[in-house]
Amino acid sequence: MLAFRLIFFVALYILSTVSVQAQQKFHTLIRSSLEDEIIILSVDKPVYFPGDTVHLTFQRNDSSETVDVTPFLIIEGTILKSIDHNTYTAKIPQGCTPGQYRVRLRVLDAQGRHFVYETDCNVIVEEHQIIEQINKFVNIEPEAGSEDLQSALTLNRNQLRNLRVVFHRDSIRLGMGPQFVTIRTSVHLRDGTTAFTSERRVLTFRSDKNPNRDRAMFLQYRTAYGAYAAIRAEEFTQVQIQLDSLPDWAIIKISIEPDYTIKIGGYDPSNSYTRYFRVKGPKIEIGFSLGIPKVLFDTKSKDTLNYGHFSAMMRFYYVNEISGNRFPVNLGVGTFGVNSPVDVNVGRGGFALSILLDVAEMMRIIGIDFIKKITAGLEFVRFFPIERKSRFLIVAQIGLVL
Repeated sequence: MLAFRLIFFVALYILSTVSVQAQQKFHTLIRSSLEDEIIILSVDKPVYFPGDTVHLTFQRNDSSETVDVTPFLIIEGTILKSIDHNTYTAKIPQGCTPGQYRVRLRVLDAQGRHFVYETDCNVIVEEHQIIEQINKFVNIEPEAGSEDLQSALTLNRNQLRNLRVVFHRDSIRLGMGPQFVTIRTSVHLRDGTTAFTSERRVLTFRSDKNPNRDRAMFLQYRTAYGAYAAIRAEEFTQVQIQLDSLPDWAIIKISIEPDYTIKIGGYDPSNSYTRYFRVKGPKIEIGFSLGIPKVLFDTKSKDTLNYGHFSAMMRFYYVNEISGNRFPVNLGVGTFGVNSPVDVNVGRGGFALSILLDVAEMMRIIGIDFIKKITAGLEFVRFFPIERKSRFLIVAQIGLVL
């Protein structure tokens, strides 16, 4: 009988131990006497920034206050301190991740039991959204490019495809928050038309030398701002420039500025970073031009010809391999003094070799804007009319390069 009782008590002790362990592992909804009490929590601002101080007002309708209730905020490094009977304060850390943080209540009831309750009171933390000066933390590598269109840096295609925008994150000042950046790339042909454009929206931020925290902050920002959801992790350090169309001697413009659709603050046109590059091409180019010539001097003026109003020539241009500008003197071969490119007849028009001093090209070289496809200048022509003697002509010409 004694042995039976001993076995019974041992079994009962084991069951009690298992029951206690089960209660420790699983949450149980506990109804307390607090259901009849009203607690009002409020904060003094709708939005806080890192470094701000939260003032939390705590009010209860139970004057007896037999149950100890303490509010707390789950932000690392933040403690709500009581400064008055109904007021608590806490400072938001500078490194606090933007987000919504709920205020909770820690309760110690009359029986010594501890409970934690959720509330509807939230502390919303946002970034300062201060726009940093772009040129403080942005540059293009491995070639810096030129600030001026006329002196655009000439590179070959392989060099251009290696271009990338690099963010020097240590140069972003403390407290500036994430920097949302728009990178615009465009390729312009020599005649001024646009061959290619692209736009990337990326973000970067000051590093605190902790890769894990960098990764966490990046994911937080990418989630919070939907326009940046497709950004890869490595792109908050550097972004490769994508160039799909690179015609010979084209101009590449890379412009970087803050993304004002995200940032709070007025538009500042001076806060930008723009660089120009030129696509290297052949030293000799061939083009077709139509001209309207006016004969100024004819070595065989007594041998009267009825010159037409047009000329059509294949022209050969020498291109400066540094500047990409065509030399203002070029050679041409084709028809001259005709009413159409192929209207060559006895006594009207013929074939010609010419040297053209292109004044319009000279103006472009010195930076005076001029219509890209227009040629204008003085032409020295060796003219071969049909069934007439050849002659030298000095001609004023305005034309169109096709």
